[in-house]
Amino acid sequence: MLIDLFNREIIGYSVETNKIVQLVQETFYSIIRPLKQITLFHTDLGNEFKNKIIDNTLNIFNIKQSLNNKGCSYDNVMDETTYKNFKT
Repeated sequence: MLIDLFNREIIGYSVETNKIVQLVQETFYSIIRPLKQITLFHTDLGNEFKNKIIDNTLNIFNIKQSLNNKGCSYDNVMDETTYKNFKT
């Protein structure tokens, strides 16, 4: 799930049983707005975000990647709060 932190809007999502690179890629493809409007992509340290496919996608659209600080649960509080709403 991709969330616009400015207005807390879900701008893209994809569903899969495992967290894999293709899931992240499909999520980017599901975004309706132009990808050039996205300037920063913040993620946790999962392997699905650290690979050439995602790096190339971000580079093509000039999107900077920001990674979670290891052990800092506050970095992804918006994502975790959103996920909690779907899980209950």
